[in-house]
Amino acid sequence: MTRPVAPTRARMAVALAGSLAFPNLAAPVLAQESDMAAAAAAATASLAVTPLRVELPASATAETVQVQNSTDAPMAVQIRLFAWTQDNGEDVYAPSSDLLISPSIVSIPPRQTQLVRVLRKAGAGAGEKRYRLVVDQLPDPAKARPGVAQTRVRFAIPVFVDRDKAAPAAFAWRLAEGRLELANTGGASARVVQIAVTKRDGSLVTVDENALRYVHGGSRIAWPIAGGCALGSLRVSAQIDGQTVDAEPVPACG
Repeated sequence: MTRPVAPTRARMAVALAGSLAFPNLAAPVLAQESDMAAAAAAATASLAVTPLRVELPASATAETVQVQNSTDAPMAVQIRLFAWTQDNGEDVYAPSSDLLISPSIVSIPPRQTQLVRVLRKAGAGAGEKRYRLVVDQLPDPAKARPGVAQTRVRFAIPVFVDRDKAAPAAFAWRLAEGRLELANTGGASARVVQIAVTKRDGSLVTVDENALRYVHGGSRIAWPIAGGCALGSLRVSAQIDGQTVDAEPVPACG
């Protein structure tokens, strides 16, 4: 099903150079969930997706994603599902058929919106299941030029199924050699926005790779910090699932 694109609708995405580490999913341009002011970048995007996070609670059988073609030409789009796990805090993806994606490949007419359904194949489970819905703009054969790569857009959207059945997230911060760690000892994934780390005297500590991240239940993530344990007692402030969290990491040194 397609419908006209509303010209004034804000597109909640940021286009970035590079690609996510999805198997066999290299793409020149990546767009994913962000809290940054995205209107300027999205205004010129050829493809837009709403929403940028999907939750399928235990009471629901399906959710809908809108995929918008903002150009004056037809656009081919492919939509795939990947299971999303974490191993030692690193994101791991594998193709999945746990949910039905309909349609999975489609040509969207100019200035139209395609509705994509994400549907259950089975009843609700006992805990949260995590996926990424990957929406790819496919190459346009009519624009192919020898030796010239086409710029395309990819969205990698978090999908959480039965999150409302999982135990709440619970956090434990730890300072180790060269890194700050956050463990989630609960069951539900948590969304972590930029963190601020300060020393006892109030001076800021530089944190590398400081961007939006998720930590799954029963997993941990880490941020590199030069000096690590040698920095002494630290304070951490972060926005986690929309709430401000302040903590003092436990040293794990020596």
